[in-house]
Amino acid sequence: MKSRLAIIGLMICSVLAISASAQKGTTQIVLQDDKSADHLIIDITSGEYKFESCNAKVAISGAGKIDVSGCTVTLNDFSDTQRVVATVDLCAGEGKADIVLVNEFSERPNDNPIEFVLSDSNTRDSVFACGELKIQPK
Repeated sequence: MKSRLAIIGLMICSVLAISASAQKGTTQIVLQDDKSADHLIIDITSGEYKFESCNAKVAISGAGKIDVSGCTVTLNDFSDTQRVVATVDLCAGEGKADIVLVNEFSERPNDNPIEFVLSDSNTRDSVFACGELKIQPK
């Protein structure tokens, strides 16, 4: 019985060590949409972020709540003017984000929120800049 508990304990320690090593040294994450090049940079330690849309010429910043579970980092920020939700898998090197902006100063009754959806299949090559996207050979 004690040997089973020892084995289970070692397995749990191994999983935690793998998670921690995947995150070691990472304080900022950049998501860059595969199609539009819109980008989001997140500071894992403070929750601060900045988003820029290359085509819409929109930029916002703020600070949200960071949750880390294994290799997955999640950012959530909800306010009256914006909603930012991002999930990044550090081990797989991919992430997604949903950014919704509301114009609180608009006097038009049908002024709809603006939504940006980012999908980054390789966060390791992402940059926080607008420009031409690299075309990956298939």
